[in-house]
Amino acid sequence: MPEWFDGVAQEWSLIGAAPISFAITPVVVIVVVWAILHCFYHRMLLSKDSQIEVLQSRLADYRNVLEGASPREAAYKIAQLKGKLEAIKGVPRDENTIFQNGKRIGKVVGVRIDPPNNSVVFDRMTIAGHLDQASPVEFKDLVLAFVGLDGFSQTRHR
Repeated sequence: MPEWFDGVAQEWSLIGAAPISFAITPVVVIVVVWAILHCFYHRMLLSKDSQIEVLQSRLADYRNVLEGASPREAAYKIAQLKGKLEAIKGVPRDENTIFQNGKRIGKVVGVRIDPPNNSVVFDRMTIAGHLDQASPVEFKDLVLAFVGLDGFSQTRHR
């Protein structure tokens, strides 16, 4: 016979002498383990409940902001707004380009901006479109009024 079986056979007399104590011991161990696990899982469930509440309130806030729109509808609305924003922004502007009425009309070289005198001087200006001398010209973040062939005058910042 195996050795462990011999050990159990020798201790069987102790088990037979106190069967109630032997039966109570595993029950007590099972109850203690169950109580520990129950407490652990109860805390975990409470934590999950609070996380669910936070996420539900966040979802309700998103629904209020999106006016009940689905994610697909919200993405479509955002794409439309981005398109409108790009249309408002107009043509991208580089350093040496001049605009009139939101359209690129030419390039300049040798720019000197003199804020105290409210003036901007270009060494050379090449017009590729029509220059309306009655309308302001935009350069960088400046809106300029046409003074004459000698130059432009700064009127305001954009």
